[in-house]
Amino acid sequence: EQLHRRGVTRVPGIAVFPHPSSDTAPLALVNNVAHNHVLHQQVVIISGRTASVPHLAWHDRLSVEHLGDPDDGILYIAATFGFDDRTDFPEVLRRGLAERADGDGPGGGQRLDPSTASYFVSRISLRRTKQPGMLRWRKQLFIALAHNAASQAEFLGLPEDRTIVMSAGVQV
Repeated sequence: EQLHRRGVTRVPGIAVFPHPSSDTAPLALVNNVAHNHVLHQQVVIISGRTASVPHLAWHDRLSVEHLGDPDDGILYIAATFGFDDRTDFPEVLRRGLAERADGDGPGGGQRLDPSTASYFVSRISLRRTKQPGMLRWRKQLFIALAHNAASQAEFLGLPEDRTIVMSAGVQV
C-alpha cells in the first residue's frame, strides 16, 4: 500500500530479497526504497526452511504466490530443503520464475531471466550498550558469535558479483 501512495519509481530487472517469511517486509527492501527511492519491476522475496527428511524433490519444494496487488510484480517463494539438500536460492529463483511464467499473475506469461537478478541481503550489526537486561560478558559473547557467523550470502549460494548487503544497527 505504501508503494502506491509514495509513487516509487520502478526500474528494470529482478530484485531478490531473502527473508524468513511473507509476514513482514525485508529490511533490505525497506531500506532500498527509503534511500534509493526505486523498486525493481520484479521483486521476489524468498524464504527457506529445512525439513526433517534428507531430500525433497523440487516439485515438493516450492510454493509461489503473489503478494499484494497482482500487478505489483512482487512474488513470494517459499522453499523447503531436506537437511542434506544444498541451500541454493538462485536455483529456487530459476525454478520459481519458470513455474510462474507458465501461469497467471506477476511474471505470468513473461520470461524473466534469473541470471540477471540482483540479491539484496539484510545484515544486522549489533552494538553493545550499558542497558540492563543481560550481563556485560554475555552481551560481548553474543556480539562476538553474531560477528563470526557464516556469511548469509554464501550459505544461500548467492553470486558475489550480484549481491548487495544492506546493513542496520541494533543496540543490545
